[in-house]
Amino acid sequence: MKIIVNGQEVEIRDDARNVLEALREVGIEIPNLCYLSEASIYGACRMCLVEVDGKDIVTSCTLAPREGMVIKTHTPKIYEMRKGILQLLLASHDGDCTTCEMNGKCKLQKYAQEFGLNTNRFEKISKKKVVDTGSIIIRDNGKCILCGDCVRACDEMQSIAAIDFAYRGFETQVLPSFEEKLENTECVFCGQCVAYCPTGALAIRNDVDKIYKALEDGKYVIGMIAPAVRASLQEEFGLEDDIAMAGRIVSVLKMIGFQKVFDVAFSADLVAYEEAHEFIERLEKGEKLPQFTSCCPAWVKFAEQYYPEYLSNLSTVKSPQMALGAIIKKYYSREIGVNPQDIVLVSIVPCTAKKFEAEREEFKGDVDIVLTTRELVKLIKSTGVDLRKVEPIPFDRPYGLSSQSGLSFGKTGGVLGSVVKVIEEKVKVKDVRTTTVREGVQLTEIELDNGRVVKGYAVFGLGNARKLINDIKNGVIDADVVEVMACNYGCVGGGGQPYPNDVRTRLRRAKILRDTLSIDVLVSPTENFHMRELYNKYLGQPLSHECHETLHTHYKHRKRVEEAEIDILPLPTEESEKVKVSVCLGTSCYSKGSYELLEQLISLTNKEEWAKNLEIKGTFCVENCGKAPNVVVNDRIVDEANIEKIKEVALDELRRKKGDTEVSKSNV
Repeated sequence: MKIIVNGQEVEIRDDARNVLEALREVGIEIPNLCYLSEASIYGACRMCLVEVDGKDIVTSCTLAPREGMVIKTHTPKIYEMRKGILQLLLASHDGDCTTCEMNGKCKLQKYAQEFGLNTNRFEKISKKKVVDTGSIIIRDNGKCILCGDCVRACDEMQSIAAIDFAYRGFETQVLPSFEEKLENTECVFCGQCVAYCPTGALAIRNDVDKIYKALEDGKYVIGMIAPAVRASLQEEFGLEDDIAMAGRIVSVLKMIGFQKVFDVAFSADLVAYEEAHEFIERLEKGEKLPQFTSCCPAWVKFAEQYYPEYLSNLSTVKSPQMALGAIIKKYYSREIGVNPQDIVLVSIVPCTAKKFEAEREEFKGDVDIVLTTRELVKLIKSTGVDLRKVEPIPFDRPYGLSSQSGLSFGKTGGVLGSVVKVIEEKVKVKDVRTTTVREGVQLTEIELDNGRVVKGYAVFGLGNARKLINDIKNGVIDADVVEVMACNYGCVGGGGQPYPNDVRTRLRRAKILRDTLSIDVLVSPTENFHMRELYNKYLGQPLSHECHETLHTHYKHRKRVEEAEIDILPLPTEESEKVKVSVCLGTSCYSKGSYELLEQLISLTNKEEWAKNLEIKGTFCVENCGKAPNVVVNDRIVDEANIEKIKEVALDELRRKKGDTEVSKSNV
């Protein structure tokens, strides 16, 4: 359709979502602080105002385009309104830019500079500052402008909702439930809240100092670099066409003091090879299907929390990061004659959840330090080295060789595609075809020589994954193998990637990665000579006992919320006389009336003699949300609870505790 923009006729797509996106595509970027193309339209910041048909001033993100409409994007009135909005935001914003994670990248800072805001006509107002520095994801509410990007990313895109708006008016903040720390909630550390935060209110724990401490202590420091890191480094340093970026990073790390630098894509080949054999074995036995990939630690934690019934379906093969860590500490340390305790292994990845993965009890010690791409950028810039002028050097052998398949792990579909490559060489395959099912979901059908069609799905985004898994559970679709990436478009969109980290940027990174892997002469993991030598020398055959000891692991049901209780009506009486009644106050139970139940229980203890033995507590999750509200009486869950059901179970527990089967119901 055609519209008039600032006096000129322009042609826009008929299916444009709104005027903001339509104009962006024709080269007009309207200022905005709260717009996410992947999430619902929020319209809170008001920065994207435009004038329509010479009379109305409205937000362009909520405005649907129509044929012939007349738009003005930068009138004097709109300019003053945007300037006033910025000044109001800055008046309540922690403006300590020099120590801010987002300095030089911050959208608020960018707009303030573009609008020439050297002074502010509004008086500075300090709001309640909440700083959480103890987690992988650092929160500083003093920098929050309440754009809601993090809330919508967590809820709508990832279907987790670990954070939300709390309080009202000027006291409004973005917090986890009950102001808990993030690590005590159902957060999976995917970092998408960090990826979309425009002001540095959410950041990543910086572990760069740990590297310098290891170097100072004389440790044997080894680095390993994930595929998606090189794509975003090319973008960050303006070297999009530089296919030697990986070699330049190796050079800089060697300058700093790293002894060796390996390629995580090598272990991606190894993981794909082992995982393909695992899948073939399951397929032949017809067991534990569909097989889910386990390379993404945010997805694994998501499965542990929400789908424990599918944990046996997860591939037991470790992620490339942890597989390479185990190999270096177990085998390579012998080859170089260095005690594993003296090796400090530094993994450089695009992912915040990899920090969490390295600290899991199953893996602790295999990888010592995890740096995100953002931290690597800081590390490189702090050296003063001009990356453009650095002479690239290759990865160290033997773990520096990889195939196109291994490199492709950095984008969605890469893991599944690599597994398919191995399958094609192990069994007779007639045809392989890939189609897009919907945004974020691809289907690969592998037609075997015996006529069987194996169905493999690749899905990105945990919200999309939830829908796909529910379709599998309900028999809507049939799947044999499923690749899940927590972040949209795969690791190129990881939470540790540089800002901006939107759809346009992620698609550009995916293209850079495709261009990079296209020059690799090896296509399939089976062509990786050094990987095959690892089997010959140490591992034996795929799925051997040695492989299971080194490359495989298992996962367990993980409670979504750390168990904690609040004393509401504690009792000083003997433990033997108490009946503990814990009312779940979590979101599902709250919405189904748990607070009303709490009030009724407190009223009951004041009215009825027997109920004075009830000790009432609040708890946050009993992992039974589908049957809310839930109340736990001692260790018995009363689901779909009402006051009568609670009284019945509480009386039964009281009789049992007192050993008195004649407790009179006349007291009730």
